[in-house]
Amino acid sequence: MVAMLTGCGGSSSIDENKPVSQIAADAQKMTQADLQKMVAKYEAAITEKGKELEALTAKVKEIPLTELMGDKAKTLKTDISKITTSMGKLKDQMTVYAKELAAKK
Repeated sequence: MVAMLTGCGGSSSIDENKPVSQIAADAQKMTQADLQKMVAKYEAAITEKGKELEALTAKVKEIPLTELMGDKAKTLKTDISKITTSMGKLKDQMTVYAKELAAKK
């Protein structure tokens, strides 16, 4: 998973299942530098998920039309859905940190 920031405590790791309200509370306690680091961390995680999504999408495109309803295609489509959902959660969380950062500038 994603490494934690040094000296920032347990609230600095990325947990896409953490409620946005908890993230907002944590963000209010962070310094401007810590918020910048968190935004950068989220950007990196979202970029990585985007690469995973591209790879899975390419695999789906390689599947012959006659096999698009098969188990392999269904598994890939399920994985794509999970990554898309994950990216959405990460983007929502990153927005909280970015808004708090903007408020502290």
